[in-house]
Amino acid sequence: MVAGLLCTVSIKMPGTLLILLGIAIYGIFTGFSTFSTPIIVVLISISVAAELGGRMLRIYLTKDYSVSRVFSVNSSISHIGGVVATNALFGPLWGLIVWELLAGKTLLPRSNTIVKVLTRLAGVALIRIMCGIVMIILVHVYIFI
Repeated sequence: MVAGLLCTVSIKMPGTLLILLGIAIYGIFTGFSTFSTPIIVVLISISVAAELGGRMLRIYLTKDYSVSRVFSVNSSISHIGGVVATNALFGPLWGLIVWELLAGKTLLPRSNTIVKVLTRLAGVALIRIMCGIVMIILVHVYIFI
């Protein structure tokens, strides 16, 4: 379940479904003795809402921007990686100067849009992780205890 919780922040990984898988594995080992139908329905509903709702919300929140979600994530990660690599090669000051002269000027015109897209993606990830936390709390309260 903890691995599923960590996967809820990823765009591609179905974290809440992994939490359900962990619950099912626990149920198999215990013979589903502590499971009740209402709690299972609630957990499945939260999982479906988090996965499908998260995808629809992510598409809705980022549809009107000139840069894609993938470009926003990849360019940010590449920019940070480039800064780290040039800092390792040239030192902190010269590495930052070299990177900004080579690549920073191409990212600067789109930086506001990229930040807006990344902020909205982070908001959706926060909703998904909160759903995962609620699922785990419900399991601890109603199944484990």
